[in-house]
Amino acid sequence: MFVLIVKQRGATQEHPLCDGHTLVGRGQTCDVVINDDSISRQHARLVVHAGQVELNDLQSRNGTYVGGRAVREATLRGGEPLSFGDVEATIERRSDAAAAAAPADGINAEHTMFRQLGDTAAATSAVRIVEAPRLINLLSEVARTLVATLPLQDILNRVIDLLLAHVPAERACLALADPGTQALTSQIVRRADGKPAAPVEISRTVRQMTLSQRIAVLTSDVHQDPRFDGSQSVLLSDVRSLICGPLYAGEELIGLLYVDNPVTRQFTEADLELFSAIANYAAVAITQGRLAERLREESERRERLQRYHSPAVVERIMAQAHGDGGGVLEAQDREITVLFADLVGFTTLSETLPPAEVASLLNRFFSEMTDAIFSEEGTVDKFIGDAILAVFGAPVEQRDHARRAVRAAQAMRRAVARLNAAGGRPLRVRYAINSGVAIAGDVGSARRREYTVLGDVVNTASRLESLAEPDQIIVSRATYDRISPPIAATPLGEKAIRGRAAKVEVLSIDPD
Repeated sequence: MFVLIVKQRGATQEHPLCDGHTLVGRGQTCDVVINDDSISRQHARLVVHAGQVELNDLQSRNGTYVGGRAVREATLRGGEPLSFGDVEATIERRSDAAAAAAPADGINAEHTMFRQLGDTAAATSAVRIVEAPRLINLLSEVARTLVATLPLQDILNRVIDLLLAHVPAERACLALADPGTQALTSQIVRRADGKPAAPVEISRTVRQMTLSQRIAVLTSDVHQDPRFDGSQSVLLSDVRSLICGPLYAGEELIGLLYVDNPVTRQFTEADLELFSAIANYAAVAITQGRLAERLREESERRERLQRYHSPAVVERIMAQAHGDGGGVLEAQDREITVLFADLVGFTTLSETLPPAEVASLLNRFFSEMTDAIFSEEGTVDKFIGDAILAVFGAPVEQRDHARRAVRAAQAMRRAVARLNAAGGRPLRVRYAINSGVAIAGDVGSARRREYTVLGDVVNTASRLESLAEPDQIIVSRATYDRISPPIAATPLGEKAIRGRAAKVEVLSIDPD
């Protein structure tokens, strides 16, 4: 990695350069703040890319120099002498390990310490530095809290609890990284005394250093650390001592941990070791918590889908949702075939039966009907009293949706015959099938949505059902023309149906 070394007023300050842009200037919003009258508010920009540093002067008042020569832009590879106005500097190239291990020149090692996170040597270091009872107590708490499978919010709160219980801090903060952009957005902030905690403003330089080098940084006195020369908000607050470190899972940034104290209390090396141990465990726990949440959400989603879709269709929906077809259930125009099956005379029958027997009869009937629909990879749109509405061709495309619907109706008719042969109340069912374009997808409110189909094709199928005789399967011409090869059917002519000006040609599927 590259390090910018600034020499000013007899002191040397080191600023690790992260990949991307680093703004140098006198302004408080700059990444590297140099308080000198010869420095412009935004003096120069350094861009680390492809193993080199691109230097751009931002039309500064007193110029930027490389090797004593004024430049507007230059490519640096490390070792070149620089000047920003009257302030001398240089850029050195170092290994990441060396940069993390060595404190900057001009920074009192008594005030600033570093620990590499995610390192197996961390435990050994902690054993050497931290008192045994204190370390054992921490490990016991970690085993009892973070290792357990908990909701993510509970894990986050317990991380803060552990920090405040084992690191003598007045305030603790956990900032989470967005899984997509990795930007640090949300914060959980808590004070040890339980009083309301103000949002934490973490030094930009320290934050970038910890994230780029994956180190925890302890500053026992911010007034003695040159990194805070330009951070007036920190210097003017009562913060005196702080520890900051990132949470990583592999290459993914999970978040950032931070604790601080006022002037009256300073952190020690043992505190840094315990902080680092908690950070390492927290990264694992949060990763596991997020994974558990995703698995739980997927399980719940699969359970909801299995109520209406066949297992094969569920697998295809889930596979598309994990790829680039996440919108497979979004409402859209689809060419489909709709099947209505309605029990004949069930209202009269139910008046003579106890409610429990009615429920048992319907459950047995719907179970058989659903199996027949699922055998053709159809979708149960809904149960309507003693009727069932099934859809073929959505949510996943089926080129033979019309034939599937007819085969499902034939299987339903055979299933009803088996139920009647087994004894009990005899059942008669009317079947009607229609095909066309409909709106198919999740429809509803923000609180409750369900998969359904809407449109004239559905309404027409519902009206056709009233024209069928008991145990008869009738189909519209629109459905029959989509069946290839054709199956045996008897034309019934054009029929007028309620709600439509034009008649609908229908056919009766011959008994199989």
